[in-house]
Amino acid sequence: MARIKNFQTDYTKMAKVDDVFKRPAAITTSREIDEIREKKIIDWVTFYRRNIHYFVMHYLGIKLHFYQSIWIYLMSISDSFVAICSRAVGKSWLLAVFACSKAILYPHSEIVICSSTKEQAGIIVGDKITSLISSSANLSREIDNITTNANKWQVDFHNGSIIKVVAARDSSRGRRSTFTIYEEFRLIDKSVVDSVIRPFSYIRQAGYLSLPEYEKEDSLIEEPKEVFISSAYHKGLWWYDETKKNLNDMMAGKNSMVICMDYSVSVKHRIKTSSRISQEKSKMDEITALEEYNNIPWGENSNSYFKLSMFDKLRKIEKAFYPQRNDNYDPKKNPYDIVKRKEEGELRVISCDIASRGGAANDLAVTSCFRLLPTRKGYLRELVYMESFSGKDTISQGLRIKQIWKDFLADYIVLDVANIGISVYEQLGVVTRDTERGEEYPAMCVMDHSSIDKKDYDELFNNHTTSLNPLPIIYPITANAKLNSQIAVEMRDKLQKKMFSFLVSDTDAEIYLLENNKEYANPQVDSDIKARIISPYIQTNFLINESVNLEMSLISGNVKLNTPTSTARKDRYSSVSYGNYFIGLLDKELLHEDDDKSDFEILSALAQGW
Repeated sequence: MARIKNFQTDYTKMAKVDDVFKRPAAITTSREIDEIREKKIIDWVTFYRRNIHYFVMHYLGIKLHFYQSIWIYLMSISDSFVAICSRAVGKSWLLAVFACSKAILYPHSEIVICSSTKEQAGIIVGDKITSLISSSANLSREIDNITTNANKWQVDFHNGSIIKVVAARDSSRGRRSTFTIYEEFRLIDKSVVDSVIRPFSYIRQAGYLSLPEYEKEDSLIEEPKEVFISSAYHKGLWWYDETKKNLNDMMAGKNSMVICMDYSVSVKHRIKTSSRISQEKSKMDEITALEEYNNIPWGENSNSYFKLSMFDKLRKIEKAFYPQRNDNYDPKKNPYDIVKRKEEGELRVISCDIASRGGAANDLAVTSCFRLLPTRKGYLRELVYMESFSGKDTISQGLRIKQIWKDFLADYIVLDVANIGISVYEQLGVVTRDTERGEEYPAMCVMDHSSIDKKDYDELFNNHTTSLNPLPIIYPITANAKLNSQIAVEMRDKLQKKMFSFLVSDTDAEIYLLENNKEYANPQVDSDIKARIISPYIQTNFLINESVNLEMSLISGNVKLNTPTSTARKDRYSSVSYGNYFIGLLDKELLHEDDDKSDFEILSALAQGW
């Protein structure tokens, strides 16, 4: 009997040990198992909340580069976070990963993604999160429902969290958010951010907050958080001030963070190749490439004649005009016209800055198309199309101008007749046969207008016009110091009076085109056609960059505008400002104003505006 009493197996020896991990499983009660499991969950949730990048890699099974881990970690610990990063570093994808992780780790979170348009922010849900679900089984199990349609983008999680997309506009009032993400926030109106979006914020209603023991534990309350994501842009807008504020707060030790990256990150991690980025940068102007890829904000200097703020609120036009393509030409009607028919009293003007030497700085040939809509203040100028090219002969340029003239149903042509421009005028002055389209265009000549010097008129009509009965629709521009000054003053004046409307940015245009242009939305359509469709919006970007890059000096009482470097261009500015100058003459006829401004009045207007 003593032998049996003294004999103990490993099972009986460990049966009463306090350490439940050493005790035999059969002896551990279900209550103790629940306690162990709960403790493990608390430990892991605490760890993952403090290190969300590990949660992404461990639980969601998503591989992260080192810079992505840093990015996600900084977003998780900041009350306010700003990321200014170049194209191709995966900003939207990272936002999708982080938003899903936040929703899982913090039940009953209301995560709002907002942008200038609902469609733009909807890409994160409709594209990025949807693709993440297919690659992460655990993420798929966490999601109860995902809605992606034209009216609603929303992800519902089993734990009560939601991710929803909201357009940054006044009609979005009344929503709630524990965590707000501003996608491409430089495009969002600051007044909407302050009066509509930021009031969304409220404290996450975690279940433990209602327990008696936590009623007075204010330290456990989670402050609503904000994340701002964008590429670099011009310094003169609110995004730059917001970024500087966060940077200063971070340096002062406050709970704010800023992260900035250029295109080298995408090359390092093989998101894009150097050759591909070089190819894309070659299609941009110097300022846009500097901002979009080098991630360097551009700012006006003290001598800039045109300010970015002059253009900021004027980019309103979503639908561009397009000339017809020769491969599907319709002789009866242009299917790419901006409207079915002209408005009552509407005029149309095309304005041409002429050049011939391919590749030379300040030597692009540019054609701009204006719709003129009559108002009590004069004509509202809608710049609905621009195109540029270099290295074409005068015969080709004359033909192209007439093609656009016919497709646009233009009433007038403003033409730079200095230097090589006089040869293009001569080409316009003869009947032109278009073999590709099977069309014949009439001869054109200088119009008889009181603002044109009689000597200049006689020179153009008698010495450079050969056809009989040409259409008198060409307004000639022969630049000199005085006229260039008047053109610059007139351009600035009409911008300040908001008598211009421009096409929206290429970013906003892409969203609009994907919804409204079947060719652009069709993935099977040739890339050259898509480039043609987006081109007028990009040309408008170039125009604005050129304009705000011009520096002013006063020489003998005249305004002179110069480019800051030898490689910078101002051809698009010239084309548009020439057209605007002529439209200013039409304004006077519309408003029955006969008196021209004196030089004194022009300089007075300059002094008041400066």
